Amino acid sequence: MASEHPETATQAKWWRRYRVPLLIALSAGLFELVNWTTDLTAEKLLPQFATSAQVMLGRVVFLLALVSILIWMLLTRHVSLKTKSMTLAAVLAGVGIFFACVREIENTGNNNYVVHFRWEQTQEQRLAEFQRVAATSPDLTIPLDPAAPQFTNFLGPNRDGVASGPALATDLEKNPPQEIWRRPVGGGYASCVMSGGLAVTIEQRGEEEVVVALDLTTGNERWIRGYEGHFQESMGGNGPRATPTIDASDVFALGASGLLVALDLATGTEKWKTNILSDAKAENITWGMSGAPLVVGDKVIVNPGGNQGSMAAYDRNTGTMVWSGGSTQAGYSSPILASLCGVQQVVIFDAKGIASYDVANGQELWRVAVETFNGINIGQPIVLPNNQLFVAAGYGMGAKLFNISKSDSGWAVEAVWESKQMKCKMSSCVYYDGHIFGLDDAILTCIDATTGKRTWKSGRYGHGQILLRNDVLVIQAETGELVLVAADPSKHRELAKISMLPNGKTWNAPAIAGNLLLLRNHFEAVLLKMPTQP
Repeated sequence: MASEHPETATQAKWWRRYRVPLLIALSAGLFELVNWTTDLTAEKLLPQFATSAQVMLGRVVFLLALVSILIWMLLTRHVSLKTKSMTLAAVLAGVGIFFACVREIENTGNNNYVVHFRWEQTQEQRLAEFQRVAATSPDLTIPLDPAAPQFTNFLGPNRDGVASGPALATDLEKNPPQEIWRRPVGGGYASCVMSGGLAVTIEQRGEEEVVVALDLTTGNERWIRGYEGHFQESMGGNGPRATPTIDASDVFALGASGLLVALDLATGTEKWKTNILSDAKAENITWGMSGAPLVVGDKVIVNPGGNQGSMAAYDRNTGTMVWSGGSTQAGYSSPILASLCGVQQVVIFDAKGIASYDVANGQELWRVAVETFNGINIGQPIVLPNNQLFVAAGYGMGAKLFNISKSDSGWAVEAVWESKQMKCKMSSCVYYDGHIFGLDDAILTCIDATTGKRTWKSGRYGHGQILLRNDVLVIQAETGELVLVAADPSKHRELAKISMLPNGKTWNAPAIAGNLLLLRNHFEAVLLKMPTQP
């Protein structure tokens, strides 16, 4: 019998020696291929986590494969002791050096990592250096400018993302926006509001939550008002979440741990303060108080949650509680004032669903269950024509449209359709021309408002935020780009895309008034003068 060919024997011996690490690598590679090219993980195995599940499982399998190969190498007799020692030393040194160099690791909306190294300036260092170089003394004698552009509520006047105004020019390469100012800011995910020539936001500075008023012309601080408090959460990040509200000459700001303050817009002078969680005898929710205060007449309405009054209204002048109602855990959405069936009412998307409250006395008028994983309802409810109400959430829930009706026997809520084709995890949708536009698990999507059917899905903008200016979607992408997209139900048409906030993730919503567009994240803010059409 002829002996085995030497080359074949060598190949067979090589395979027998290294088949374990090769099989581990092949199996891990096959899993990653299936994980990233199919919807098996995101929509079948773990639909409540969607793309985050792809990221997490992909990361776990990759690390397990590396660790398994390393363990095999340390145990096998096919690798010399010298090679084992050098490899182990290199791995331990590499891991040690990496973590020694890393100052902070942030999570994005899909659980990707944003790594900040120790040689990079911290947020506090950048802000302190800016304040030292651009030091100016606040001048509280400057009067408010009543003719200045106004954007006084989270996501616009009706809190539905619609911000009408002059038509924007969309060829930003030929006609780029003018940067009026750029400056560092403190941490947190609140947005900005504008009125009287000021931009107001709330941010984390050291161990204080600070309400800040910036001069729209210069970006310099007109006034600041700080309160002890430092909400910390490893997955979502630190700092306040709720956008302040401006109404007439008042500012109402809510901290992440429940401190509600009323300040004078011109000077920042405190009028009153109270802790809405203490008042409601409620525990804070996982990611902190996030709903922007709603001002209706002489009332400031908030959503502390809890079983002893989950909605509460305070007298805007004194801070005295006027009413409380409901008994449900708070969500992360902001209350809206809606007119349904001819009745003005406060509508909230809380941890258990959508509820409506009487503006006058806080009585719960109606409620419909919309439950999402861990009560993470973030997006704003949107009132559509003919007394219909739309909501969308992530974590596998999707979108729902309800018909609201009222008769002599009371209120009725009927589901019109449900759709898994609009899963807004950390942002709100906008409605335009019979269609709804939103970020379906980080991808821009358009659905028909009548049927809930998707008309298109394209454009990866992460878990960013959206406003609608006339027929143009103004998108602040999670990765910091400013994107203009046509609100076209027939197809995705990206009109412009420019980098604006490159320092890490951006979860804060934009604010637009006239031709002024104000963007911020938890590192910096920039005011742009947008080109407009003739």
